[in-house]
Amino acid sequence: MTSGSGDGYSWRLRVYPLAILTALALALLLATVRYDVDDPASRLGGDYPTFYGAGAIAASGEWDQLYDAGRQQQEQAGLINDEGGYLYFAYPPFAAAVYGLLTHLGYRWAFLLHTVLMALALAGAIAALQPWLRWTRLQKPALLVIALAFYPVFAGVVGGQNVALSLLLFSAAARLDHDDRAFLAGLVAALLLYKPQFGVVVLPLLLVARRWRALAGWATGAITLFVVSTLLMGGSWLGDWWGQAGDFSSLNVVANGPNFISFPGFLANSLGAGSRLAETIGYGLALLVALAVAREWWRFPHDAALWRWGLAAAAAMAVAPQTLFYDGGLLLPALVVVATSWRRVAPVVAALIAVSWLQLGKETLGWSPLGPIGLAALAYLLLRGRPGTSNAAAGPAPQSS
Repeated sequence: MTSGSGDGYSWRLRVYPLAILTALALALLLATVRYDVDDPASRLGGDYPTFYGAGAIAASGEWDQLYDAGRQQQEQAGLINDEGGYLYFAYPPFAAAVYGLLTHLGYRWAFLLHTVLMALALAGAIAALQPWLRWTRLQKPALLVIALAFYPVFAGVVGGQNVALSLLLFSAAARLDHDDRAFLAGLVAALLLYKPQFGVVVLPLLLVARRWRALAGWATGAITLFVVSTLLMGGSWLGDWWGQAGDFSSLNVVANGPNFISFPGFLANSLGAGSRLAETIGYGLALLVALAVAREWWRFPHDAALWRWGLAAAAAMAVAPQTLFYDGGLLLPALVVVATSWRRVAPVVAALIAVSWLQLGKETLGWSPLGPIGLAALAYLLLRGRPGTSNAAAGPAPQSS
């Protein structure tokens, strides 16, 4: 990915990324310090109020109200721009318990810490992928800046969302899988159940690939998270969550439709909530993607770890009913694999970064530009197929566990 030579060029590659990251950190700190919860014109955190509100409910111990719309609205009062509105929390109880730990800091500092944690998660994903990125000859700060330059990743990190965490879990699972630590890979992948529509994508892929040790790890993690949620909220939590999530999905098409990028979500926004045609085409295309990705797992059950897990991440983006634009960042691991075969990497990466910022036009368009862009990128990956096994594409040498 690098070009040119000389100490001056190397110096810029070291210093400029650190300067950019420092500027972003200072801007974030300034916005946090200036935030005034009592000032209607002062807003901070993007989507973070939904997690802070759920965390506040969890911290209070009133678990029976975790999915209550009125209670969530009450906890978010003054934190969002929509007077009388709220951002619905549709995550499992164990996720709310984790966010509850942050609420003791107060909203502004909880948001700041959350943003720092998501930045560290993104850095962790880059560290996990480092052996596949070694060919770029770029240091980690430069790679972090490049990752943040992609709009969905940047918006997720500074907007209170968690795409960076999903990237970390998929990337860590790929690295552990390649290092022949299959049980741990499955265990890490089970943590994706914090967003159930992502976590369940892994299960059929492990079955198709006949990865029994990884499946045992995934099952261990899934059962543990279910038991933790049951201890927190009681045995009926799954039914309560499922019922509320179903009611929320219909409302979410109206509230968030222009941000949908998956096949089912994008078509539901385009053709209308409840459209039979949208459901038939959307879920039909999602099924085709799922089958194509499953075929790659069946063909390469033990090698091409990043290719398989990268496709799993991309499939999670494409097949989940209402994936939002920031989860377009889940395409990055698979793109890391195919980038090794591009003749001119830097111009292509720059073009992808520029195209990702077209999402800013979604209000004018009424739909997310990252929908067709992301889905076209996934189609390219599947039609192109797995790149040749060069040292860069293959990744690190396996290690015995």
